[in-house]
Amino acid sequence: MARVEALSMSGATAIPAEYVRPQEERQGLGDAYDEAAASWSAAGTPRIPVVDVAAFDAADPGSPSSLAVVDAVRAAAESWGVMHVAGHGIPEDLIDALRGAGTGFFRMPIEDKEAYANDPAAGRLEGYGSRLAGSAGEDGKREWEDYLFHMLHPDARADHALWPAHPPEYVPVTKAFGEHVSALSSRLLAILSLGLGVPSDTLERRLRLTSGEAQVEDDLLLKLKINYYPRCPQPELAVGVEAHTDVSALSFILTNGVPGLQVLLPGDGQTWVTARDEPGTLVVHVGDALEILSNGRYTSVLHRGLVNRQAVRVSWVVFAEPPPDSVLLRPLPELLADGAETPRFEPRTFRQHLERKVLKKTNDQEEEEVVKKPPVVAQEEEKEVVKKPPAAGEEEEKGEATEPLVAGEEEHKVVKKEQSEQEEAKMAPVAANLVEVN
Repeated sequence: MARVEALSMSGATAIPAEYVRPQEERQGLGDAYDEAAASWSAAGTPRIPVVDVAAFDAADPGSPSSLAVVDAVRAAAESWGVMHVAGHGIPEDLIDALRGAGTGFFRMPIEDKEAYANDPAAGRLEGYGSRLAGSAGEDGKREWEDYLFHMLHPDARADHALWPAHPPEYVPVTKAFGEHVSALSSRLLAILSLGLGVPSDTLERRLRLTSGEAQVEDDLLLKLKINYYPRCPQPELAVGVEAHTDVSALSFILTNGVPGLQVLLPGDGQTWVTARDEPGTLVVHVGDALEILSNGRYTSVLHRGLVNRQAVRVSWVVFAEPPPDSVLLRPLPELLADGAETPRFEPRTFRQHLERKVLKKTNDQEEEEVVKKPPVVAQEEEKEVVKKPPAAGEEEEKGEATEPLVAGEEEHKVVKKEQSEQEEAKMAPVAANLVEVN
């Protein structure tokens, strides 16, 4: 597979056809710098909220300063599903070192980076790669990015043979960053628990507590993906990352200061808001897993990444997620007690959630293909389907998958959440402009 970096360095003035997004997906696409300038200069432009969590005291969560933090984080998670988090406690010099180490890896010649290449088809998901967009079929479109992906924390589960040996500071700096993000994840989950009116340890325990007879707390997993977005000669036709939601509980994002992240304005369904560079903050997304546990109170945010002609954009994304098979995701029982709320999500493991998303995407694509075909052809194919007997052991429950369908680091990307009809209706205004990914 040709790396996007090589395409960018070739001097071509047009991007290959496989990177050109469909017409219906180009709403608001353009050079990230131009889109940011237009968005930020317009009067009354919505801004992603900035919340400072430094004043939260885990030993005294009922203090006025702690409650103020809880209220601010809860409001951002409910109304936006994304926030800039200040007061996160990660030393600035460590963040600078992390940026330097990650950028140092991508500055190596492509042939040197290939030593770390992954192979999703063979089940080797971690490493250096370029990916087919999640919406892709046989003639699918690619995203304008290369990446490095690997387990970050707990360190005992990381395969350090897959971590870059160059630059030499990559391993120690990245390990240290993982420890800090783990602590920040616990801190934010405590704040978000209190925002739901439950004890501070509730969300993290639910993300770690196994569902077997002998319940034990498993590890909350942190996975790091460094996205490398080269310069693009036609940013109005391409995307760095297509519109999606993260399936994680929380996602933490750092960048090199180049704009590109956009989130869909909640309640609007049409307006993309370009994230500003807020010094001293991390961007934190609510993901699907947390939305499920909160029974939809917290919103898994729809977002995408733009590219530009001028500068390379690099982002560091840490996905905090439960173990894939041992933890059952479902709305917190405390929120459903005495019929206070109706559960909006069926119980599922993290892996089942991923499989359902892939299955839903596949079904939607098949339905779209039928719509595109001439009526006579579609009718003939329907007749053939009717003639076939049901396959042995065929699942009766719609939406279930019996085989793992997730390949590569795509597991971190989901667009439309499998929710109630009301939730589907909420997404209807943008359905025509978004390509679903897994």
